[in-house]
Amino acid sequence: MNKIDKDQFLGQWRLNRSGITDKIQFEIKKKDNGELYGEIIQLNDNKYVQLFMEEGDQFVKNIKRSSNYEFTISERRIAAPLFSAYGQNTTDQFKATFDGEHKILLGKNGADGVYHKINLK
Repeated sequence: MNKIDKDQFLGQWRLNRSGITDKIQFEIKKKDNGELYGEIIQLNDNKYVQLFMEEGDQFVKNIKRSSNYEFTISERRIAAPLFSAYGQNTTDQFKATFDGEHKILLGKNGADGVYHKINLK
């Protein structure tokens, strides 16, 4: 496979996953040092998401290259400060691969969710 440019992550995405984070929307941006991160632009209706997250919070903490076409994405967990207070991990990590330009599969064949690009231009 050809090498995927990390800039392909840039833009607005919607998460599809069974569970409380389904349909959260976020925008992946690039820091001055070239690192990618994602901020929440729209929450879903889940009461725990509404309680523990806000628009503008960082959702995607980091994206690292694993190979020419595979990446590791670190997502912030719901109630991360609470997990941190008890010495628990505040992020979940997923293997990520692109399925075309507008779809990212998390885990094996999307078993851990799918990012769909929104606001296509």
